Amino acid sequence: MIIGLHKASTVIVLAVGVIHTASTFFTYDSLNESAVWFAGAGLCGIFVALLNMTLWLPEAPALSRRSVAAANFLFFFWLYASVTAISGPMRLVMAGAGAAMVITAPLLGREKRG
Repeated sequence: MIIGLHKASTVIVLAVGVIHTASTFFTYDSLNESAVWFAGAGLCGIFVALLNMTLWLPEAPALSRRSVAAANFLFFFWLYASVTAISGPMRLVMAGAGAAMVITAPLLGREKRG
């Protein structure tokens, strides 16, 4: 059950990141500082989701687990800051999926051992 929740939330974070990055070209008329930061926020979601996918390996190496833990720790604070700074329904989707991904990640190893 934990692995299913982690996979679903990771895919949602990945999808939102892709949509966010791609929508840069429709949101901004030119490539300016705001556009680059906007695209970078989407890339943040993409990269942390891809890193979380390494946990789906049957025996994820310790370095991968530590890297995911560090990335999720930083992503959680970025997520909190971004959710409090922006408005609209997409922030709730990202907050829910991001929190589920971050919370379930450390539980994956326990589910396999237990």
